[in-house]
Amino acid sequence: MSEQDTTTSTDPVQEQGADTDPAPTSKAEKDWEAEAAKWKALARKHETRAKELAPAAERLRELEDAQKSELERLQGQYEEALGAATRAQHELWRERAARRHGLDDELIGFLTGESEEALDEAAKVLASKLSAAKEAAAPPPGPAPDPTRGASPPGGGSTADQFAALFDR
Repeated sequence: MSEQDTTTSTDPVQEQGADTDPAPTSKAEKDWEAEAAKWKALARKHETRAKELAPAAERLRELEDAQKSELERLQGQYEEALGAATRAQHELWRERAARRHGLDDELIGFLTGESEEALDEAAKVLASKLSAAKEAAAPPPGPAPDPTRGASPPGGGSTADQFAALFDR
């Protein structure tokens, strides 16, 4: 069976070589050589063109890098400005909360929080603690002042007359 398969199988190359003369084979070789020469010439042409364009491609790469660095620089400036604006907004909230609850400038640093409401709540607590501490530290009221103290004697007059009146008694 394997002999039959080998003998019955047809190989186009074997058939072509057996039935045809060598002249068409050399024509096919010439066609392939011409085709190969054409592709070699085309490859050389494109290689030369690529070498000519290499400096332009390098320049384009440099410009793209410059734009990227410009973009990165602008992005950094944007983030810095955004951070400054956020800090200013937070400081404004702290100032408002302190003023709303009557806190001194020295106490603003003790207000902490991430939102306006949190800062307002902290200022409220701080103000209530300070007022409670002031009430506790205030001295108790003393005796009422004597209204007759420092009053001039009923006779009036000059200081010398008042001095003499003091010895006359």
